[in-house]
This record gives sequence, C-alpha cells and structure tokens, in this order.
Amino acid sequence: MTAPARPAGAGQAYGARCAECARIKAAYYAAWRAGDRTTAVALTVEMGRHQRAAHA
Repeated sequence: MTAPARPAGAGQAYGARCAECARIKAAYYAAWRAGDRTTAVALTVEMGRHQRAAHA
C-alpha cells in the first residue's frame, strides 16, 4: 500500500514559510491598510481554504 499524497508544505517545520501563505497575508494586510474590508474578508476565507488544503 502506498502512502496518500500530501500537499506541498504539509509537514513543514513550525515557523517555516509557505509562499502561498505569505502571498495571502501580504494581500490581506495591504487590503486592510487601504480600508478594503471586502477584500480582507475574502482573503481570510482564502487563507482558511489554503490552510486546510495545503497544511492539514
């Protein structure tokens, strides 16, 4: 039996940087500073989906 495929970034050491997490965070903070709450909320949802898909 083969091990299930793991997404890129799964099992990274604590504190290791994921490029996609960094991209989403940077976009979130830029939107928040600009007062664009709609985009900030959308990026929060995107981060949750990314974390479940890539880091679970």
